[in-house]
Amino acid sequence: MILHLSSDKPIQEICFDSIDAVFVAGALPFCDYNWVLSIRKQCIQHHCLFLFLSTGPVFIKDGKSYTIPSDLQHSQALKAQIDYYPHQALFNRLAHSTFRSSFTLRKKEKAYLNEKGWDKIDEHAHAFIKERLSLAAPKNDGKQTPMHGHPIFLAQHATGCCCRGCLEKWHHIPKGQPLSSYQQDQIVSILLEWIVRQTRCSKS
Repeated sequence: MILHLSSDKPIQEICFDSIDAVFVAGALPFCDYNWVLSIRKQCIQHHCLFLFLSTGPVFIKDGKSYTIPSDLQHSQALKAQIDYYPHQALFNRLAHSTFRSSFTLRKKEKAYLNEKGWDKIDEHAHAFIKERLSLAAPKNDGKQTPMHGHPIFLAQHATGCCCRGCLEKWHHIPKGQPLSSYQQDQIVSILLEWIVRQTRCSKS
């Protein structure tokens, strides 16, 4: 599940059970940067993907209030450079693989993401992993993940989460054993991070 937090209802403590990512956005009456940082700190402590999506129209930082035009609220949040990516070490390793690095999110998949939204993509990710990878001996293992057609499929190949053999090689998850709920959640977290990197980091 992706947890969407807004500054008009500033939750202070997060229960991270079943949370794959936390997306924070500012809203009226104001967004306090200290609150955003406190949420980020909790995400780091729980190894959870964190995105600061928007400052909102009124942004408070260091005791000063700033009015942010609507067309700058997203870019100013990105400029803060406080997004947290929990799987950086993995992506450093993946970057050395010519095959894994060859996958990119194309215009068609980005349009699909924009149409369906992050919550639906997250739902699809959980379903695909459970149906295609969770068994000790999945059907057609090594060929069960299409090379195109869905952002999650591309993410699986790009991150070595496409079959049990690749899971063993890249993530040290042994073949011949069912995936636990925790392992499935971790795989989904990796897939979401790859998609976020494709859609967000390229804009920085």
